[in-house]
Amino acid sequence: ERAACDAVKEAVAAIIADAQGRKIVLSVDRLDYTKGIVRRLKAIERLLHAEPELRERVHFIQLAVPTRENVDAYADYRSAVHELVGRINGAFATPTRSAISFMHRSVARDELSAFYVAADVMLVTPLRDGMNLVAKEYVASRIDDTGVLVLSELAGAATELHEAITVNPYDLDQMAECIRQAIELPPGEQRARMSALRRTVHAGDVA
Repeated sequence: ERAACDAVKEAVAAIIADAQGRKIVLSVDRLDYTKGIVRRLKAIERLLHAEPELRERVHFIQLAVPTRENVDAYADYRSAVHELVGRINGAFATPTRSAISFMHRSVARDELSAFYVAADVMLVTPLRDGMNLVAKEYVASRIDDTGVLVLSELAGAATELHEAITVNPYDLDQMAECIRQAIELPPGEQRARMSALRRTVHAGDVA
């Protein structure tokens, strides 16, 4: 319902306009070492090294929600993520575009829904996760049955969401290839996968 509301539609249009015709690849995580953000960024870096033309075709967005800000280990992890984003943008940014838009902040529900609706590809690649509701929220938001979910095989949701493209987050080459596959997936296959994913998510409600 939120994905279809007018406020979200306006926000979606702004996100798409900002991408300037590029496909949007989104990640949404707490800034926690279990979420695999560093390995995901390294896979993106590897993909851009292999296929540098993608920097003109793809806009990567990493939304990292702050968590445990006063814990030293998390502060160190945050620094490592910032450093890696800076390195990738330094190598692959153009004069007018960064390769990765990194946002370290919380977002309101409407804004988060808009990101889900705007994203052509969703990367959910934790190193370990009990369930992972972000994957399900993305699927629930895809009211036109488009979009591609790339999901870690080590997330609990992978046991249900069989039509996602599953990855081993420890295998950077495989993850880079799966991101490329998701970007290139034909619309017909997107709809076949997403419609099946949506049936699964709607059938398994909280009750």
